Amino acid sequence: MSNRIRIFLMIIAMLGITAGQVISSPIPRTFKNPFKNSHILEVDSVLIHYRLWTSNTRPAKGRVLFIHGFTGSTYSFRKNYDSLANAGYDILALDLPAFGYSDRGTWINHSQSHRAILIWKLIDFINKSDTTKWNIIGHSMGGAVAEAVALMKPGRTKSLTLVDAMFFKQNSGPMSVAFSPAKNKQLTKFYVDYVGQYLLTYDRMSKLLENGYKTKPDSSDVTGYMMPLRMPETAEAFLSTFSNCSEVVSLNSDSLKNIPVLVIWGSKDSWLPPRSVTVIRTLVPQAEIHTIRGAGHMPMETHPRGFNSILLEFLNKNSEVAK
Repeated sequence: MSNRIRIFLMIIAMLGITAGQVISSPIPRTFKNPFKNSHILEVDSVLIHYRLWTSNTRPAKGRVLFIHGFTGSTYSFRKNYDSLANAGYDILALDLPAFGYSDRGTWINHSQSHRAILIWKLIDFINKSDTTKWNIIGHSMGGAVAEAVALMKPGRTKSLTLVDAMFFKQNSGPMSVAFSPAKNKQLTKFYVDYVGQYLLTYDRMSKLLENGYKTKPDSSDVTGYMMPLRMPETAEAFLSTFSNCSEVVSLNSDSLKNIPVLVIWGSKDSWLPPRSVTVIRTLVPQAEIHTIRGAGHMPMETHPRGFNSILLEFLNKNSEVAK
């Protein structure tokens, strides 16, 4: 069973299933930027929301890309941006399509390789002809995306950081037949109704975060996650991330052996248990591995001081002065 399916079924099991009616409307092609440093760019007909932080240090020590996990957004790294910017790093954080404030189009290909292509096109637009290498950071589902970004252009990757992350030896191609029923209209409606009515609610998100944090979230945590999830067509878009994900480029983790890799894991993560690190250690023997004791699936949120310290030490060790 693939990691994508495992995570979706895990969420189903935690929250319970009851179907209802959901009403949605198409996502607007233009809308007010949610943050002061928000930007919206159309890449290959896909609207991508991203945020930029520019360090006061010039030249900057390097550039950092943040990629969130399932149901996450740029909000997920809110406790990490300032620490890195103050330390001299320029930062780009983005919302993957179907999440945050990015496009909800169900036609979008959510495979790891296609996501990587979109991200590099976004980077090329922002950087123009600048080819400074990037430090790529991915959490949970976003870890596999970060891996794909690094594998797509290893020559432009300074380092890769995986946080309680999904990881692949080879990107697997089309979604497993386990989710082929999602193409059935009645089952599609069932999934959409479930997600819209029961996952995308304050109470359910509070319980989900508590399970991930291993501590009770405060109201601002829940609200921060919920706001982008209330955008129209989110339930349909969530389903499409599992049913529309055919790989367009073959990728193999062997190429990571020449890239500095940092792995950070929460010791109490029950979603992707710490034993998952064994696979990464085997396939990426040079990886530097840290466990944050007491943390669950989101150590960058629940233990930001320890997380930021580990991350900055790694980045500084591998830093490259930006041109």
